[in-house]
Amino acid sequence: MSNQLDSRWDAIVVGAGLGGMSSAACLAAAGKKTLLIERHTVIGGSSHVFRRKKQWEYDCGVHYMGGCGPGEAVPAVMQGLGLDDRIEWLQLDPNGFDTVRGPDLEFKVPAGWDAYLDSLIRTFPKHEKKLRFYIRVMRKIGEGFDRSSMNLGQGSAFARSSDAAKKVGWAMPFFMMPHAAFLASCGFDPKTLLALSVQDGALASTPLELPVGMAAIFLQDYVGGGAWYPKGGGQMFSAGFAEVIESHGGTILTNTEVEKIIVEGGSVKGVKLKGGEALSAPVVVSGGDIKRTYEDLVGRDGMTDSMAKKVDRMKMSTPLINAFFSVKQDLRKSDNSNYFIIPSWDDAGSLMSLKDMGQRLLKPKGREPVEWAMDYAANQPAYVQCSTRRDPDNMRSAPLGHGVVEVQSLAPYDPAMWGIKGLDVSSGEYRDSKKYLQVKEIIIEGFARRMEKAYPGSSLNVIDAELGTPAAQERFTFTSGGSAFGLQPNWRQIGPFRPGTKTEIKGLLLAGASTVWGPGTVGSILSGVHAASVATGRDLLKEMQSGGMIADRSRMRQWPSDFDPLLESRGSAARKKREAKGRKNSAIS
Repeated sequence: MSNQLDSRWDAIVVGAGLGGMSSAACLAAAGKKTLLIERHTVIGGSSHVFRRKKQWEYDCGVHYMGGCGPGEAVPAVMQGLGLDDRIEWLQLDPNGFDTVRGPDLEFKVPAGWDAYLDSLIRTFPKHEKKLRFYIRVMRKIGEGFDRSSMNLGQGSAFARSSDAAKKVGWAMPFFMMPHAAFLASCGFDPKTLLALSVQDGALASTPLELPVGMAAIFLQDYVGGGAWYPKGGGQMFSAGFAEVIESHGGTILTNTEVEKIIVEGGSVKGVKLKGGEALSAPVVVSGGDIKRTYEDLVGRDGMTDSMAKKVDRMKMSTPLINAFFSVKQDLRKSDNSNYFIIPSWDDAGSLMSLKDMGQRLLKPKGREPVEWAMDYAANQPAYVQCSTRRDPDNMRSAPLGHGVVEVQSLAPYDPAMWGIKGLDVSSGEYRDSKKYLQVKEIIIEGFARRMEKAYPGSSLNVIDAELGTPAAQERFTFTSGGSAFGLQPNWRQIGPFRPGTKTEIKGLLLAGASTVWGPGTVGSILSGVHAASVATGRDLLKEMQSGGMIADRSRMRQWPSDFDPLLESRGSAARKKREAKGRKNSAIS
């Protein structure tokens, strides 16, 4: 570590995912001397992009977002940080931003609750009465729960749940019920139940685990306000937050690992870097994996017995895997919609068979890896999206006449199912396993068939394909069990019962997907704003939603026409080298 790095800071943020980045940007803009530390070579966490062969760019985690329309929370944050003229919002088709497609079924999910209900009734006319009740409950919960409020993270879980119950009113008894149980109680047949709940996978959960409340909030985010995508891709968030941090006196360290969060006498004192260097700060915000925060960085010696027991009970969400395809097919003019593909109805004969499918594919025990992979490739529903179609002007995504497609689904972490049991993940040793490569190839072929259902002809025009597995997610983002969505959104860990900003350790704050505002892109961004609010003693989101400016635009650079968000996300040291090289080249010319 450079001797030029200051040892004292007002705030240190550990982990540069969306929660950590938004927290660091808000802290720096509010006048705090802020250090953001990231162990990877670029900031962004699960929201960063990666490139292949200088012509393909894949968006790992930012596929679409709710809460980005005029007057909503995320645009208010961008405006308050001076980024509203740098991050532009592109809307997916409001008449069908999602399309659910099965062997003999297709319906679109439009923006607007009434339009959504009409779409469902046209698709399932015999269930009209049931659908009206179902949507009435989901809408009441969705519209009654404001997950942007700072009050969500304050006080006890009991107090927070009481506030939520008052807002949701008569629909609150359904809030904690598993989504599948509620759909079954409405009287839907198994096939309809599967079609109505397949979107639960977007929250890294199954309808057997996901509470109605979380499913309703998801629908409110998108059905209630439309679906959006940041022009330039998910890396634009990283570049924007980095601009705010560095222009307001903050520093970003990449490729730097925090070994310990220093706790003395129940208060945070700073962090210790791998290599031994200690940095002091009265505030440390952890934007990384919550279990690793407590178990690895704080350690048992820094926790009370009650906190240690809470951590032991934490259950992480099911991992998501992503297949990335580059195809020689013009997708820029295709429908601007996501696709949730159900490959067959073979497992929708009964509620029990649906349950058995989830157990067989997502919680397998003792199965032979190749046999499991073939079953999974044939039967697992998947989410298909095309970043090239989202942002057709982004030539980094794919050349003209081509496109990139991402296919995503839930998958088990179990190393045995991937043929890597006993192999080290952190070093990448597992990647050379022949069984692992065989399993990956089988799943890639299966996901190519899902892509074909969304974009006919695409599977015959694949130029390149690769699969991001739970092990890859763990290696790159240091998440527990490869979980990208933090704590599982089950009835014990939903909404008010998820961790707030403050912890039992004075000065240690939390941000990210495991907090009360998460999971997902919007929740993670909001969690960072609220962590900064606690650290500064100001309700920063309220200030920004009222039109207030936290950042000073005059301190921020103008981005050139050839601006590259990935290049700008490599940390302060890399940025200084680029600027020095630019000055040298200018002097020579």
